[in-house]
Amino acid sequence: MDWRPLLRLLVRGLPARLFVLPALLRNERSALALDAYVARRARALGVKVAPDPTRLQAVPPDAALLAKPALRADPARHLRPRRVGSLVRNTIRTSGTSGSPLTLVQSLGAVIREEAFIQRQLHWIGWRPGQRRAWIRGDIVGDGHYFHRDPIGKMLVMSSYHLSNATIGAYVAALETYDPVVIQAYPSSIGAIANWLQAVGRRYAGRALRGVMTSSETLAPDVRAAVVRGFGVPVFDWYGQAERVAAIGTCEQGRYHLLTDYGGVELLPLPDGSCELVGTSLNNAAMPLARYRTGDTVLVGSAAPCGCGRVFPTVEAVIGRQERSVTLPDGRMVARLDRVFQGHDACLLEGQVRYHGDGRFTLRVVATAAFGAREEAALCRQFLLRVPGVQVAVERVEAIARGANGKFEFIAVDE
Repeated sequence: MDWRPLLRLLVRGLPARLFVLPALLRNERSALALDAYVARRARALGVKVAPDPTRLQAVPPDAALLAKPALRADPARHLRPRRVGSLVRNTIRTSGTSGSPLTLVQSLGAVIREEAFIQRQLHWIGWRPGQRRAWIRGDIVGDGHYFHRDPIGKMLVMSSYHLSNATIGAYVAALETYDPVVIQAYPSSIGAIANWLQAVGRRYAGRALRGVMTSSETLAPDVRAAVVRGFGVPVFDWYGQAERVAAIGTCEQGRYHLLTDYGGVELLPLPDGSCELVGTSLNNAAMPLARYRTGDTVLVGSAAPCGCGRVFPTVEAVIGRQERSVTLPDGRMVARLDRVFQGHDACLLEGQVRYHGDGRFTLRVVATAAFGAREEAALCRQFLLRVPGVQVAVERVEAIARGANGKFEFIAVDE
């Protein structure tokens, strides 16, 4: 028996629901409660945040900012000594859509609070604890299956790596049979299913579904529209990042709310009219980051209060995190491959997936001298776990070319 779902529920799910979520729900419609909560969290972590969390804040001209390369070069500099509230901690490794591995440390309290914020977003959708959910993200289900049920977490866990024209019908049938209240998915995954529904001339037939929650990729307007048509419910987009300094949720009115009780967020104007999110930790006592440049951008729209009645400030759109997907000859649609490079930050500076067509891939890496045959083989194994039945090779390069925005495509395709 797999005890991990029960452990997650006991260590993370229940504490989040019982001890953190009630305060978060009080913050939604009371400026006084929100201000007092943010002040308490800032004091607890020893950080400074801008006043009035009901308004968007600009980065002061003289502010010292923390960029990802500096954090990556010396993460230990930002670690706090263990103390009450941060004794239990774990290390996570992420590459993000840039392919640059990053090592982060988070306290157990940060994990619990993260779960509470997700539960609040699910609450906005209409989900309540104990109700069914479906999960279509980067999980390796194993044993040759595309999905499995988690009875403890009331979750249907589905692999995003096996979606294809040949398998989507089985995914839809499983979803309709399980009949979840919420589907949580990558935009690329749920968008592929929605397009299939339209192509075969049908709509999703599950009766309990209240909404679709997307995250980890930018939600394009055409994908949102396709999901609404195919599933007949609103799409609630969620933005967060592994550094845990900023979060954005979607309300019933379809507006993006900057969750100022999650992180102290300031906006850095950019030449193209967008603003980069700069965040300060309010949750992670083990590694609280101050004025961290996320590299993700938003568009600022009307400052008018939202019709939902919540006091969080709003932004017009989240425009960072574009990532290309590819379709293999057998119809599988591949995206979100950043996990391939996780865990190699000691010897890997950057990584890029390049698709040449006909099921052939190259993992292009900028690596140190410590990167050898064992690490190369491990990368290939990780890739083939997620995309079996293809050809993959590793190529060491001196640098990966950037575009005009200073970023490179994580998944590049030969034209």
